[in-house]
Amino acid sequence: MTAARVWSMVFSLTLLSNSILFAAETPENEEPVLPPVPMVGSWTFSGMVSNESGDRYGYFFQVQRQGIDFHTKTALIDGQTNKLVLFYEGDEKIMMPTQLNWHVGRSFIRYNPINDSWVFGMKSADNKGFNFKVDMLKQTRKDNEIIELRPGVEMQALQTSSLNGHIAMGDVEEQFVTGNNAWFGKLWVSKDQKKAHDVSTTFCRLSNENGFYSANMKEADATRAAVAGWRDAAGNHVKMSQFISIKPLENDQCQLHVGLPKVNLKLLNSLSLTQLDLPKDTSTTKKQLSIAGFSKENPKGFCFVAEQSLKQLEQLG
Repeated sequence: MTAARVWSMVFSLTLLSNSILFAAETPENEEPVLPPVPMVGSWTFSGMVSNESGDRYGYFFQVQRQGIDFHTKTALIDGQTNKLVLFYEGDEKIMMPTQLNWHVGRSFIRYNPINDSWVFGMKSADNKGFNFKVDMLKQTRKDNEIIELRPGVEMQALQTSSLNGHIAMGDVEEQFVTGNNAWFGKLWVSKDQKKAHDVSTTFCRLSNENGFYSANMKEADATRAAVAGWRDAAGNHVKMSQFISIKPLENDQCQLHVGLPKVNLKLLNSLSLTQLDLPKDTSTTKKQLSIAGFSKENPKGFCFVAEQSLKQLEQLG
């Protein structure tokens, strides 16, 4: 047997051995194991993006689930004028919802477990809308912890990695936008509850890439009635007060105060009735309990404040 043939056989056996070893380590078509999707809960994204000209937009996207009933609310706000660019609310009954891949009216949200990313957005009948892709940031065990607001009501608040996507304004050419990070909030019921629970959440991003969040449950038997967290641009924890105060002001404004680090944000609520241009007796107005807008004074930033009710599971039967 020639030396060349011997080397050929050795090389072939080496390749075969490596292939078998690789196949044993990574089984074909193996799907990541995901935890069950809560039957009652909400998923929220909020932050700021910039186009190629440097213009900023604030946004939020929130989908709520109560069994087979889904409700979504989303908005896009011009950071230069604080004007509401896009607003959408929709409802949908999804009889057999897939694993975190939902279309609710004209909005959509889906999760890709393979690369740990989310895609969400909406498109109106007149071709206005947006679609964003968010990559999740690798979290430490501490960052990824689940916060128990009360027995059976839990929350996660995570700072994401980068975001990119497009904004469409109808006849105007689509804008490519990017963001360095965003807030992702998840609120859900993990055990049967005897009554509904009201929770207020706040998500803010600042112009220096820092951000903070809070959740508040006004119940005497709450495990943690108020929680809050602050992250710097790199995702590091910053010591923060566990309570945020929000004081309404005139002309659709409000004052948001944090004791530590000391921050005062004067926000113009772009979701006010004057911005939405809706009659006061509409159902949207009755269930609107949200604030979203920019602060023009230092520190500049964008905040989304929402109140939501998690109904007990017994009502879903």
